[in-house]
Amino acid sequence: MKWRMVVAALSLVAVPALAGTQLIEGQDYVTIDPQPVNPGKRVEVIEFFFYGCESCYLLEPVLREWVARRATQIDFSLIPALRSSAWVPMSDLFFALHSLGALSQLHHRVYIAIHEQNRRLSSRREQIRWVSEYGVDPVAFELELDSDATMIATQQARDATVAYGIRATPSIVIDGRYLTTGEMIGNASRVAYVLDGLLEMALMARGSALR
Repeated sequence: MKWRMVVAALSLVAVPALAGTQLIEGQDYVTIDPQPVNPGKRVEVIEFFFYGCESCYLLEPVLREWVARRATQIDFSLIPALRSSAWVPMSDLFFALHSLGALSQLHHRVYIAIHEQNRRLSSRREQIRWVSEYGVDPVAFELELDSDATMIATQQARDATVAYGIRATPSIVIDGRYLTTGEMIGNASRVAYVLDGLLEMALMARGSALR
């Protein structure tokens, strides 16, 4: 699916299997109508996020660590959630940075700019000014914002938001069937517990085991 952007893992750290992890449906996660997933041994994990979401900002470093620990078992993707037309500029920012090869460098810095430095990155003018500070060609960036590729990617992100029934950010979908949210997880200390539990469920459904 073209709207998926696989994020490279930061490191590989061995993590033992969770024995007897028991999550409560309706409290820790919900089961959604199954969505198509790529065949293969790796389990698809998608984060639907919004740069203006404080919970997404707080979760991001912890989620990134979990992704690195499970890098041999998952394919992780980021999708900008589009629950409002006001969120479109942030989605366009994400896809323009991705097209220019600057996303891995600047993804977390976008959060910092918004939540720590009070930058108004919903404004195109401010976006152009901000990316220029990090060496991104402002002309090339603006061309990407206006490109058909960015428009299509943002529309596909909107379609995915609807298809997966995303009603809150951050939302994390495991294997196209299990969905949890920042509110369900509750706090950073439970991220690995909940996501490992859902990964274990997905692998068991596939006839595999969590290692």
